[in-house]
Amino acid sequence: MVKKIGYLGLDNAGKTSIITAITKRFGFEEEVSKLMPTRKIARDAFRFLGVEFIRMDFGGQSQYREEYLKYPSKYISGTDLIYYVIDAQDFNRYVESIDYLDEILLYLKEEREYPPICVLFHKFDPQITKDKEINKRILTLKQALTRYSLDYTIFFFETSIYDIKSIMDAFSSGLSLLFDKIEMISQLFTEISKNYDALLIALFDAKGITIGEFYRPHLHLREKIRIYDKYLEVQKKIMAENRTLLEFSDKFDNGDRYSGVVEVLNFSNLDFYLLFIIEENSEDLEETVQILDKIEAAKPQMENLILQLIQ
Repeated sequence: MVKKIGYLGLDNAGKTSIITAITKRFGFEEEVSKLMPTRKIARDAFRFLGVEFIRMDFGGQSQYREEYLKYPSKYISGTDLIYYVIDAQDFNRYVESIDYLDEILLYLKEEREYPPICVLFHKFDPQITKDKEINKRILTLKQALTRYSLDYTIFFFETSIYDIKSIMDAFSSGLSLLFDKIEMISQLFTEISKNYDALLIALFDAKGITIGEFYRPHLHLREKIRIYDKYLEVQKKIMAENRTLLEFSDKFDNGDRYSGVVEVLNFSNLDFYLLFIIEENSEDLEETVQILDKIEAAKPQMENLILQLIQ
């Protein structure tokens, strides 16, 4: 069965940039800088957990929006998941953007179609994350959009192409809504973490989509980003050197060190990447190594859950 994903929003909201970042992950910045406005609808396909997805990038220029809304059964109907992208920095078009979303959801409600809705406040770049005015405006929009929550499962995300993790988190969270058993992975990681006092455990597919994860509650966002950047570096090395496992060590900005391992798990010709992070014991590095080795004991449970997901 093929599932349909729609990226909608006004022109210049950043829909195509987001899709480019997701599909490339490594070195996408130069390609993003050369992007032209999408004409009508651009389609591509990908597989996730054995399911075929059609991804539709809806051009946001007014003439295209008018056509989608004039013939919604042709363009919008049958969409299984919607990512609605709003340019967080373009205050002057907030009302126009919400009006467009209103019309889309009004049609879907009339047709009794209720796909999950992920609203992405995009271009929420690192230099403005602490801007009180923009945060206040976004909060106001979120409060206004909660009126849809009676009919739709709706989630909010702040994303930026300068923070690839923010984009992958939003994309992964949306996809996870279409798989009933996927939350079992994160539940398992939460249980495993108690045995090893893990900072982080995560499972990704080969495209970088997060299938399940656990973060220690006090882990700061900047530390999560630091770990994710390190993971991308390690995954790139694993692919280049055709390895199945790589251990590594690094440190946070405050000087605290952590150790980790990335292991490749293969099922039905599908590769999955397991990331496991713990704090280093500077006084007993042997203990750190032993803990990393023990994660092997939990692999059978993970493998069983993955098989359930892809069957």
